[in-house]
Amino acid sequence: MADWADLGAELDAWRADGRIATLWWRDDDATRETPALAHLLNLSQRHEVPVALAVIPRDADATLAPLLAGCRQVFALQHGFAHANHAPEGVRQEEYGPHRPRAAMLAELARGWLRIADLPRALPVLVAPWNRMDPDLVAYLPEAGLHAVSTLGPRPSRDPAPGVRCVNVHVDIMDWHGSGGFIGDATALDQVLDHLRARRAGAVDADEPTGLMTHHGFHDDGCWGFIDRFLDVTRNHRAVRWLGSDIAFWPDNLMPGRTAEAVG
Repeated sequence: MADWADLGAELDAWRADGRIATLWWRDDDATRETPALAHLLNLSQRHEVPVALAVIPRDADATLAPLLAGCRQVFALQHGFAHANHAPEGVRQEEYGPHRPRAAMLAELARGWLRIADLPRALPVLVAPWNRMDPDLVAYLPEAGLHAVSTLGPRPSRDPAPGVRCVNVHVDIMDWHGSGGFIGDATALDQVLDHLRARRAGAVDADEPTGLMTHHGFHDDGCWGFIDRFLDVTRNHRAVRWLGSDIAFWPDNLMPGRTAEAVG
């Protein structure tokens, strides 16, 4: 099982290779200002590490916009519409699986995007609830105003469909099927190292930043302690660069609605 020294050694190996280990941070299920969300944003600001909030549009309230307006390194992504399960009984939970008419799903996603598009630094990114969705839906996301997708695990392609980018997360610190709390330093670090090592070896897309996934509403003390230490260790290593979600998804600055001329 991995420890913090193993993480340091892996980052040192990136530095020895003359490479930069890019990271990004996605926190799911935001709907309103809470003490837990305020604590998460405080960690982001204190460590100067950008974070993307996956916002559930149906339940988002008026407290989110002023909260995000005061945090320049915080982005808003779309977390489905209601984070509601539409899968048949006995099938893994999905909001946007193959069990619903495509037109109904796209209309719902479009309504969701309209609800959050005016949040500060909102990006047209669908974070699939439960990190799964019908892969055939991806090509149609631009019809709903969405131009990127994020799930869990190494991405098979940066551009899974025309006009759609993909950047996933790879580290889940929650023990969903056990204690319901923190999964433990060793297991969390194993996930970090698995993706970093695979990137360095060329076994996965080396350009996909390693993604940390958190869920502020479910964190126990172990989760908060790990996040704090992980941000501290990585933020202060010369081989690491934390990316804002805009750069993670569109490193070429060609976000939908922008042109190379406008950026330049």
